[in-house]
Amino acid sequence: MADPAEIDPPDPSRDLPAAAVMAVVAFLVFAGLVVWLVTRKTTPDAVSWVGAGLVGIGSLVLAAWALVLNFEPDLGRAERFGGDLLLVGFGVLFVVAGLPTFAAGQL
Repeated sequence: MADPAEIDPPDPSRDLPAAAVMAVVAFLVFAGLVVWLVTRKTTPDAVSWVGAGLVGIGSLVLAAWALVLNFEPDLGRAERFGGDLLLVGFGVLFVVAGLPTFAAGQL
């Protein structure tokens, strides 16, 4: 068994391509939702705007995750709760909450 002092800590920069792809895809979904709302002939419901906004916030949080992975700052107290994975959780949460909210506004 290896001595704990000899084990290298995991390199968070390995997740950088996945973080960048998730941020870009979330932003493209956000842009598509906004284009859908702007180009409609009827006035969209306010709930649709809220859903699109949640997806936009999710894309910003996922972009922040990519930046955290790139620059590897000291996250302080956030390290106790998962560090950069905390950003992933909130980003996905916003996107997953925004899509059904947008769909509810379209019905």
